[in-house]
Amino acid sequence: MQVSDALVAFQVSVYEERITLADFVRSSGPVRDGSAVVREEAAGLQRSLEESERTLQQAVRGAARTEDEFPEVRRDLRRRAAISLAEKSSDPAV
Repeated sequence: MQVSDALVAFQVSVYEERITLADFVRSSGPVRDGSAVVREEAAGLQRSLEESERTLQQAVRGAARTEDEFPEVRRDLRRRAAISLAEKSSDPAV
């Protein structure tokens, strides 16, 4: 199963959103102890991530010709995105 480069790029952007949210939460400490501004920013990042994940899920379903192909498309997409991220992190120009 072949997935488009655009879909791989979108999967990578979703992974990067997850990392951004995790880094924010980690650097801000427990959200329940944070200021209202910190809680609002964390909530905004979370909402954005959830929307991106829903959109990605719909795109993957659209890329699969049948429901049976969905897991295969998802696996291929995750594999290619992981390769892309690995290449990105090992590129000294990034």
